[in-house]
Amino acid sequence: MFGANKESKEEKTARETNELMNRYGLETLSESDKASIRKIIADLSGLGLMKAGILLGGKAEDTAKLGYLSALVEQNWIIIRQLDQLNKKLDK
Repeated sequence: MFGANKESKEEKTARETNELMNRYGLETLSESDKASIRKIIADLSGLGLMKAGILLGGKAEDTAKLGYLSALVEQNWIIIRQLDQLNKKLDK
């Protein structure tokens, strides 16, 4: 009964990847770029447990560093999207 509605790990990863790509406007990237994005997302999600551990019991400096690194990741998604848009305009 409960197993029928439960997502597999692969389905959950695919759903979360699609949500992130939609959130940052990355759905129009080429398939090779999307594959790279999926790998980056998988690598970053593997760090999720470490991030939670630092936030729960870490030093203030570690929490601040993690915040700065998270901001850099967010900025990188924006840069990727903008470079893709620029590249498509140059191709026209």
